Amino acid sequence: MNAVLETTTLLINRLRALLNLLLQYVNFDSLEEAYKVVFELFYQASRHKPFLLKNLHKDARLSGMLQYAEELLSDVYEVISERNIDVLELAREMFRRASAELAEASKSASKYVIVCDGLSIIDALYIACRLKREGAELFIAPIINPGGATETYKFILEPHSYIQNADLTLNDIARRIAEKMRAKHYIVFRDYDESIHQLKNVRASDIIETMYTLTSKLYSKITRLKGGFGSTIIMLSDHGYDIVEKEGGLYDVNHSWSPRSLSVIASLLIV
Repeated sequence: MNAVLETTTLLINRLRALLNLLLQYVNFDSLEEAYKVVFELFYQASRHKPFLLKNLHKDARLSGMLQYAEELLSDVYEVISERNIDVLELAREMFRRASAELAEASKSASKYVIVCDGLSIIDALYIACRLKREGAELFIAPIINPGGATETYKFILEPHSYIQNADLTLNDIARRIAEKMRAKHYIVFRDYDESIHQLKNVRASDIIETMYTLTSKLYSKITRLKGGFGSTIIMLSDHGYDIVEKEGGLYDVNHSWSPRSLSVIASLLIV
């Protein structure tokens, strides 16, 4: 159990440090350009080569952030490859700490759960940066989903229910999380996964444009709930996505397990 507690703390602290560095060194006055930097940061950390921007190791301002991202991913990949830590226990500890954060929120604030199908750590971290710039208090954590797919996420969150009912859906997961968190309402945001399955043989700029548009749409939904109702938002994803290089400077987007995959990180954000 000590290993679970230590790994949970390590992963949360690494992500928190990266968030603070992004806010310190990236210009979020230009939102799309800031998104490109966050996207590039994780692409280069996982693939060790540039995607749309230059090699970040050659940028004195961004090389430190790249190192933090590489260390975060290295810790995630070690948990998966070494198999010395139970990912179910790790997920439970992440949720326990998230529940502790919720306990400190205003008792009168309504809670809303947003479960995202295919939200990447890239998009979650970008949203967290924008919210933090607006003065929001937040909690962000990575949940490890070794399969990089919705089915393994369902098992991690609801192992007994999943074994008893193979037809368990993300709507079921969202509803149960809402019940546990005593949330007023829940929604499932499926736009990412729909785009993931459509983005095949496309240019790097097309991927960035699509994902930035979706992330901006999700951010607006969060701020409407947060601002309009003074609510606490619990946002989760089941898996991320990966960019696979093809011939002729084109790419596919997919999600599954693979060495150095970003799909294996399921984000958790409370604001």
